[in-house]
Formats: sequence, C-alpha cells, structure tokens
Amino acid sequence: MTHAAPSLHLTLRNEPFATAALRRGVDRLADECGLPQEARFDLKLAATEALTNALVGASADHEVDVFMATDDDSVEVEVLDRGGFRPYVRNGHVLEAEGGRGIPLMLALVDEVEFRATGEGTRVRMRKHIPPDLQGGLIPGGACPAPTGAGRRPRSTSTSR
Repeated sequence: MTHAAPSLHLTLRNEPFATAALRRGVDRLADECGLPQEARFDLKLAATEALTNALVGASADHEVDVFMATDDDSVEVEVLDRGGFRPYVRNGHVLEAEGGRGIPLMLALVDEVEFRATGEGTRVRMRKHIPPDLQGGLIPGGACPAPTGAGRRPRSTSTSR
C-alpha cells in the first residue's frame, strides 16, 4: 500500500498565535517522518524567523501562506509573503540591535534555504534533511514516501550550506 507524502498548507495572519500554529504544523510533519528533536527544533526556529519577517509591521489582515511537505529524506517549509521584501540593514552596534538576525539564523539552522522574489511575492523555502539512518519515518508502510505532486509547490534551485 502506498501513502501520499504528508503535506500541510496554512494561511496565517499577524495574530498572536500564528507562530504557534506554524510550529505545530512542523511538529506534525516531523512526527510522521521521524525527524530528530534537534533537527525539528532547528527547522521550527528557522521557519518561525521566516514567518516573523513576513508579518513584522504587517496589518492584522495581511496573509502569509505556509506550505510544508516531506519527501523520502527531508522536511520542507515554504513561507510565501505576498508583500514586498524589506531586508533589515543593521547600523550601529550589533549587540544592541533588536532585529536583523533572522536570515543568518535560517542559514545556520537548515540544510538548504532559498530566498526568491516571484510574481506572487517573496518566497523563503527551507529544508532539513532526515539523517539516513532514520529515513523511513513512522508512516505505515515504513516510509515518508516521495511526493505524488498533490499539495507540493514546484521546486527550484536552492542555496545549500
């Protein structure tokens, strides 16, 4: 019996529990594929940073789409913000700066990250690999199967660390 690859789509707004909903979604997919706790924490933190960057300063009705999916060896989170990309440029003392650490954190925490301006808005895609000895997940049938295309966003070139 084959199973569809686990995926999830969330539409989040600038509301108090948006980041908690995102982290619950990552946990759900990580549970299904056996992503270790340390890797799960890293992915949740990186995804929270991407979502926070998309929502900071936005109105309460501003929507951000989050797509999460798994394949045979990784968990992927994509944050799509239909607003403009406003990179934070840090001036002054780094230790006293309130912002500007999100992108460096994302780069340090995940195995692959991609930032792309598209016709839809700004997309941040992050991927955390499942260690080879843990691949196969917890889905009945013994695998986090390769995606069938349903619920997945098309892939493009990523920046790996």
